[in-house]
Amino acid sequence: MIALSAAASAVSVTLQPGQTGQLADKKITVLRVQDSRCAPGVQCIRAGELVAKVLMSEQGRLRFLTLQLPEEKNAEWRGVRLGQATFGKQPRLTFTDERR
Repeated sequence: MIALSAAASAVSVTLQPGQTGQLADKKITVLRVQDSRCAPGVQCIRAGELVAKVLMSEQGRLRFLTLQLPEEKNAEWRGVRLGQATFGKQPRLTFTDERR
């Protein structure tokens, strides 16, 4: 299931591992997700993080990206950002092409 917020120039797309979606002029494929975040309602010593390995295609160029939640301080702008992710075996990741 792919969710686009706008048809031709989406500013966000929600994908699960193995899915591909369109984000403005970029094609995003989620290759792998590692989630060590503390689940809701569970007390943890460390909050953890989610790391997503994605393949981004833009204007015929391919780039492998590693994106994480929470985003690292001073993270380089790569034209795509991991905005949020659900919990579960197959998390739903929301990507955005907006700078914050």
